[in-house]
Amino acid sequence: MKKIPIPPRSVVRLRKLWPHAKRHGHEKGEVRTIGYYSKLDGLDCVWLVNATGDYDWTTDHEWLYEKFEVLEYSEETDLYGENR
Repeated sequence: MKKIPIPPRSVVRLRKLWPHAKRHGHEKGEVRTIGYYSKLDGLDCVWLVNATGDYDWTTDHEWLYEKFEVLEYSEETDLYGENR
C-alpha cells in the first residue's frame, strides 16, 4: 500500500536505475531512509538519508514509488521531526 506522505524513518531500496544513475554514484539495491519533511519544502519533497545519516537526496513521491521499493513503513507520526 502506497502511503503519501511516506512516514519519516521508513526504509526504501533502489530497485530501478535511470539513465546516468551510475555516473551520479547510485547503484541498484542501495538502501536509504526517509528523512523528516521540511515545512519550507512541503510534503511532496521527500528527503532521502544515506547510511551515514546525511540528508543528501530529494525526490517526490511519484518518482520515489517508481524507482524504489519500500522495505519497511515506519510508525512515525511526527512528519517534521519537531518533537525529536
